[in-house]
Amino acid sequence: MAGFWRNRKSRMTVAAVVVCCAAVAVSVALAYPQPVSTHALGAEWQCYRAIGIFMTCTRVSRVEPMLDRHRREPVDLRRV
Repeated sequence: MAGFWRNRKSRMTVAAVVVCCAAVAVSVALAYPQPVSTHALGAEWQCYRAIGIFMTCTRVSRVEPMLDRHRREPVDLRRV
C-alpha cells in the first residue's frame, strides 16, 4: 500500500477528487443558505447565512394591494 502514494498519478487523482468534493460541498452550502434571525436590524430585514461565514440580508417590503378603480373601456379602432 505504501507504493500507491509514491506514484504521482495516484496522488494527483486523490487531490482532484478532494478538490471536486470540496467544490460540490461549497456549491450546495451556497445554494441552500440557513435563515438567521437578527434582532439588531429589526423585523423588516431577512438574513441568510451560507457556509457559516457569508451572511446576506435583504429588506422585506410590505406590498399593499392596489385596487384597479379606473377600468378602461376597450377602444374600437374602426370608429376612430
